Amino acid sequence: MHLPRLSIFARTFLLMICALLASVAIGFAVLIIRPPLHPSSVSLFELAAVLQPERSPFTGHPFGDDRPAPEGAEGPPPGAGFDRRGEAELDVVSTAGPPAAPSSFDEPTSARIAMRLADIFNVPSERLRVFATERDFAGAHGPTRLGLAGGSIVALRQADGRWRVATVPVEPFPTVLQQQLFLLLALGILVLLPVAFLFARALAAPIRRFSEAAQRLGGDTSAPPVVREGPPEMRQAVDSFNAMQARINRLLQERTQMIAAIAHDLRTPLTRLTFRLDGLPSPLAEKVDSDIQEMKAMISAALDFIRDRSLGVHRQRLDVRLLVESVVDDLADVGHDVTVQPGAAITLEGDPVALRRAVVNLVENGLKYGERVRLRLRSTGDGCVLEIDDDGPGIPETMQQQVFEPFFRLEASRNRDTGGIGLGLATVRAIVLDHGGTVLLRNRRDGGLRAIVSLPATAPPGT
Repeated sequence: MHLPRLSIFARTFLLMICALLASVAIGFAVLIIRPPLHPSSVSLFELAAVLQPERSPFTGHPFGDDRPAPEGAEGPPPGAGFDRRGEAELDVVSTAGPPAAPSSFDEPTSARIAMRLADIFNVPSERLRVFATERDFAGAHGPTRLGLAGGSIVALRQADGRWRVATVPVEPFPTVLQQQLFLLLALGILVLLPVAFLFARALAAPIRRFSEAAQRLGGDTSAPPVVREGPPEMRQAVDSFNAMQARINRLLQERTQMIAAIAHDLRTPLTRLTFRLDGLPSPLAEKVDSDIQEMKAMISAALDFIRDRSLGVHRQRLDVRLLVESVVDDLADVGHDVTVQPGAAITLEGDPVALRRAVVNLVENGLKYGERVRLRLRSTGDGCVLEIDDDGPGIPETMQQQVFEPFFRLEASRNRDTGGIGLGLATVRAIVLDHGGTVLLRNRRDGGLRAIVSLPATAPPGT
């Protein structure tokens, strides 16, 4: 369902209107198809027909007139009960003795009804037995109706000494009306569920895409702007989000340009200092030259880091195992103790140059502090995991995230003379995040450090 011009309020209101119309339609249908809502009641004509069949109520004045019925008139057969919509159907039996009282027998009500029936039927009270299970509703239904609940019994002794017993059947559950109501409610639910689903999906889709865009921004500030869609409130939020992303990118770009400019401009005074070393004594000149070379290395590393971040990512299908094996072979050829476990090929989308740089940085970092590195690459179905183990001193757990920050050097546990300016791990994290992956450092139980790189098989959207 596509409603681009309706606000969230309008969509919610429309959903409420649809639900209201459906409920009204259900109620209207109930009013049309429902039977008359009368309590369980028995007509005196019915009682007379079943208890005194020789005095049919259809022969003229009820209960006291033996005149013949009009020509063509048909009455119910003797002993038969009436089956009228909204009225109780009487079950009639003949027994040798009076019936037993039901468990829910209401004696005051039964006595009152028995006195009335004895007067109406013009029979002695000892020939009549009434066992009512609830109070008399005759006042509410008129003088010719008795409100007898299901299970009530009226018995009259006939002239031959046998008893004719009329029983009001207990109303079954569910009744016809209840069955119809349940059916209508079920149909209403079936109709409303798809409508509610479509409206909920239409309301949630722009919000879900907005959330995905926010997650992408956390890993890649250069991700494409969020598409403007959905209700006006959602479009306004998307505009604000895109403006915030543009401001973040502009600030990052300005910072990068500033760092690059400072690093570039520092080369000129450093070059002048190098020329002026000729007039200094030999021991002092060597120390100053060492400091100048270290500063040049830091500047060059900073410029390389900035250049790599500004070039972006160029993805293609590649075999990660071949890439890792080529790095291991190159380092092993120059005498380093580096091995990788063999395995099947693993293909994913990525930048081969950037991923190679990340693997090289991690392996060289392990060689500097551990002298021996072992690599394992395994597939996870939806990507791959690369584990790089060294035999170094490890990193305190409190600093395992801090070492990924640019220009951070862990001097306490790492050798100070190994070199580096603190951009190797920062470069690794930047490359892995650009590919939608994660990188973690964990100390091994048997000593050393383990770097865990997880990469998805497919590039995340928007990167």
